[in-house]
Amino acid sequence: MKLSAEIAALIKKHLEGNLSSTDAIELNQWLEEDISHQQFFDKLIQSDELYEDALSYLQLKSDDSEDWLNSLKAKTIQKIDSQKERPLKRRNNWLGYAAAIILLAAISYVFLIPNWEKQASQLPTSFSDIQPAENKAELRLSNGQTIQLRADKDGIKINEQLTYQDGTDLLKLDDQELSKLTATVQVPKGGKYQVTLPDGSTVFLNASSQLSYPLRFPQERRVVKLEGEAYFSVNESYHQGMKKAFIVTSRDQEVHVTGTEFNISAYPDESDITTTLVEGSVNVLHGQKLSSLKPNQQLTWKNKKARVQTVDVTSFIAWKNNKFLFNETDLRQVMKDISRWYDIEVGYNGTIPATYFYGEIERNKNLAEVLTLLEKSGLKFKLDHQGKEPKLIVLP
Repeated sequence: MKLSAEIAALIKKHLEGNLSSTDAIELNQWLEEDISHQQFFDKLIQSDELYEDALSYLQLKSDDSEDWLNSLKAKTIQKIDSQKERPLKRRNNWLGYAAAIILLAAISYVFLIPNWEKQASQLPTSFSDIQPAENKAELRLSNGQTIQLRADKDGIKINEQLTYQDGTDLLKLDDQELSKLTATVQVPKGGKYQVTLPDGSTVFLNASSQLSYPLRFPQERRVVKLEGEAYFSVNESYHQGMKKAFIVTSRDQEVHVTGTEFNISAYPDESDITTTLVEGSVNVLHGQKLSSLKPNQQLTWKNKKARVQTVDVTSFIAWKNNKFLFNETDLRQVMKDISRWYDIEVGYNGTIPATYFYGEIERNKNLAEVLTLLEKSGLKFKLDHQGKEPKLIVLP
């Protein structure tokens, strides 16, 4: 089956949710032409594997297409040339872009391979044994109490008492204790957890993150402290007819909101802090300056400098919906995400070519399944057992 550039473009629009009514008619006509078209399309949209960013101009290889590889090379050069005008790209990374585009073109065929599980099983058994993150967290109170939170519960909340999300009792405290105590929820690598704050606001904590907050907010304002990554859904709250500010502190940044939804990534092992606004509005105090964000805007605070840009927020909040979503994401960032989610240290052996990834993977897969996808880039992986804990090594 050969797929024209025009149909490929329509499929790409469908995957991204940008298909117009006219486009939909054209796509449906193509689907009805041949049953193999419909089978191909069904397999594609049901798959959570990586798909090609350049699908709009690449043609899938067919048995009678001898010039396909030359055509791919020409398209790759066009892609490289187009990248030269983009300010955030290193202009000398043409080999990296070529590798990435060829990798992603190859990944377009993954959904044509029926025995997906068979591929994963070819990796070392130890990779398959490494499972994704689960509900895992520790609660520390300022009075010295420490509680390992239950893995069979999604999260905790504080209302009249400290309980799990489903209402199961967690800890009995009197009103005086509630008004004095501060809680810290620590989520380790390989974990995730949800916290409902005293005002009803919800915080989703990603792996290797922690949130500190009072069990009773004071009357004037609400302040929490974040290290790592979290998605906030903040309720409006009032005191004496005035909206109570909600403030998230993280390193040398403060985010001031009233009622809104946003994501903050502030890992201590990363130089930048990103604040991505989904809805509502926020003011970000960075250094001595204040920046206001509108929905679909992101502020990056790095090296004492702030940059605001419009982004597709889906890429930055996909983790909350249990997905890895890559949009021109470089290999090292991908491996950082994997390291946190699978609770495994990552190292590199030799010179690794610059490689960028596009697409999404469900985060409920074991490590073997994810690495099978990434190996489409030509990279290899091994598990080093020399230390106390196994280490994932990326090979060129």
